[in-house]
Amino acid sequence: MSQSNEFYTAQLYIPVNSATAGNVDDLFCVNRLGGKAKVTAVDYVSDGGVTADNSNNKTFTASVAGVSIGSMTTNVAGTGTIADGGVASMTLSGAGSNLVAEGGAVKIALTKAGSGVAVAGTVAVTLQRVRAD
Repeated sequence: MSQSNEFYTAQLYIPVNSATAGNVDDLFCVNRLGGKAKVTAVDYVSDGGVTADNSNNKTFTASVAGVSIGSMTTNVAGTGTIADGGVASMTLSGAGSNLVAEGGAVKIALTKAGSGVAVAGTVAVTLQRVRAD
Protein backbone atom coordinates (compact mmCIF):
# COMPACT_ATOMS: atom_id res chain seq x y z
CA MET A 1 0.00 0.00 0.00
CA SER A 2 1.48 3.34 -0.98
CA GLN A 3 1.21 6.40 1.17
CA SER A 4 0.57 9.89 -0.12
CA ASN A 5 3.35 12.40 0.47
CA GLU A 6 1.21 15.51 0.18
CA PHE A 7 2.77 18.69 1.52
CA TYR A 8 0.95 21.20 3.66
CA THR A 9 2.31 24.42 5.06
CA ALA A 10 0.98 26.29 8.07
CA GLN A 11 2.38 29.56 9.34
CA LEU A 12 1.73 30.09 13.03
CA TYR A 13 2.05 33.48 14.67
CA ILE A 14 3.15 33.77 18.28
CA PRO A 15 3.06 37.16 20.00
CA VAL A 16 6.29 38.33 21.59
CA ASN A 17 5.46 40.30 24.73
CA SER A 18 9.00 41.24 25.69
CA ALA A 19 8.43 44.94 25.22
CA THR A 20 10.43 45.48 28.43
CA ALA A 21 14.18 45.16 28.15
CA GLY A 22 15.52 42.36 30.28
CA ASN A 23 12.52 40.01 30.09
CA VAL A 24 13.29 36.39 29.22
CA ASP A 25 10.55 34.29 27.62
CA ASP A 26 9.85 30.86 26.16
CA LEU A 27 7.33 30.59 23.33
CA PHE A 28 5.91 27.34 21.96
CA CYS A 29 4.36 26.28 18.66
CA VAL A 30 2.58 22.87 18.56
CA ASN A 31 2.44 20.79 15.37
CA ARG A 32 -1.22 19.97 14.60
CA LEU A 33 -0.83 19.37 10.86
CA GLY A 34 -1.82 15.71 11.06
CA GLY A 35 1.62 14.14 10.79
CA LYS A 36 5.32 14.80 11.05
CA ALA A 37 6.31 18.35 10.07
CA LYS A 38 9.53 20.12 9.21
CA VAL A 39 10.37 23.60 10.52
CA THR A 40 11.14 25.50 7.31
CA ALA A 41 11.39 29.05 8.67
CA VAL A 42 11.42 31.09 11.87
CA ASP A 43 10.98 34.85 11.44
CA TYR A 44 10.68 37.75 13.88
CA VAL A 45 8.56 40.75 12.79
CA SER A 46 9.25 43.86 14.84
CA ASP A 47 6.50 46.02 16.31
CA GLY A 48 8.18 49.34 17.03
CA GLY A 49 11.71 48.51 15.88
CA VAL A 50 14.79 47.07 17.60
CA THR A 51 18.12 48.92 17.87
CA ALA A 52 21.05 46.55 17.46
CA ASP A 53 23.29 46.55 20.53
CA ASN A 54 26.38 44.40 21.10
CA SER A 55 26.12 44.63 24.91
CA ASN A 56 22.37 44.62 25.58
CA ASN A 57 20.47 42.32 23.25
CA LYS A 58 18.18 39.32 22.98
CA THR A 59 18.86 35.96 21.38
CA PHE A 60 16.07 33.92 19.83
CA THR A 61 16.85 30.18 19.86
CA ALA A 62 14.58 27.63 18.15
CA SER A 63 14.67 24.03 19.35
CA VAL A 64 12.80 20.78 18.75
CA ALA A 65 12.81 18.11 21.48
CA GLY A 66 15.61 19.96 23.27
CA VAL A 67 17.88 20.16 20.20
CA SER A 68 18.72 23.63 18.88
CA ILE A 69 17.86 24.11 15.21
CA GLY A 70 18.96 27.75 14.91
CA SER A 71 19.31 31.11 16.59
CA MET A 72 19.65 34.83 15.93
CA THR A 73 20.76 37.74 18.09
CA THR A 74 19.64 41.38 18.01
CA ASN A 75 23.19 42.72 17.81
CA VAL A 76 25.18 44.42 15.05
CA ALA A 77 26.63 41.17 13.66
CA GLY A 78 23.28 39.34 14.04
CA THR A 79 20.03 40.98 12.96
CA GLY A 80 21.39 44.53 12.93
CA THR A 81 18.86 47.28 13.62
CA ILE A 82 15.33 46.15 12.73
CA ALA A 83 12.87 48.80 11.55
CA ASP A 84 9.25 48.89 12.70
CA GLY A 85 7.58 46.12 10.69
CA GLY A 86 10.98 44.77 9.67
CA VAL A 87 11.62 41.04 9.42
CA ALA A 88 14.63 39.17 10.82
CA SER A 89 14.95 35.55 9.66
CA MET A 90 16.67 32.81 11.62
CA THR A 91 19.21 30.60 9.84
CA LEU A 92 18.10 27.02 10.52
CA SER A 93 20.30 23.94 10.60
CA GLY A 94 19.85 21.45 7.79
CA ALA A 95 19.95 18.49 10.16
CA GLY A 96 17.04 16.13 10.79
CA SER A 97 16.52 17.72 14.21
CA ASN A 98 14.06 20.16 12.61
CA LEU A 99 11.39 17.42 12.30
CA VAL A 100 8.47 17.80 14.72
CA ALA A 101 6.19 14.89 15.56
CA GLU A 102 2.41 15.37 15.50
CA GLY A 103 1.63 17.07 18.82
CA GLY A 104 5.30 17.96 19.33
CA ALA A 105 6.43 21.50 20.02
CA VAL A 106 8.87 23.98 18.58
CA LYS A 107 10.34 26.07 21.40
CA ILE A 108 11.52 29.63 20.83
CA ALA A 109 13.59 30.77 23.81
CA LEU A 110 14.38 34.46 24.25
CA THR A 111 17.46 35.06 26.39
CA LYS A 112 19.27 38.29 27.15
CA ALA A 113 22.79 39.63 27.25
CA GLY A 114 23.46 42.58 29.52
CA SER A 115 20.19 44.28 30.37
CA GLY A 116 18.49 42.86 27.27
CA VAL A 117 16.56 44.87 24.71
CA ALA A 118 12.86 45.34 24.01
CA VAL A 119 11.58 43.01 21.27
CA ALA A 120 7.85 43.62 20.88
CA GLY A 121 6.42 41.93 17.81
CA THR A 122 5.60 38.54 16.39
CA VAL A 123 7.50 35.31 15.86
CA ALA A 124 6.29 33.33 12.83
CA VAL A 125 7.13 29.60 12.77
CA THR A 126 6.50 27.93 9.41
CA LEU A 127 5.88 24.17 9.46
CA GLN A 128 5.53 21.90 6.44
CA ARG A 129 3.89 18.52 6.83
CA VAL A 130 6.13 15.85 5.39
CA ARG A 131 4.43 12.59 6.34
CA ALA A 132 1.01 11.47 7.44
CA ASP A 133 2.38 9.13 10.13
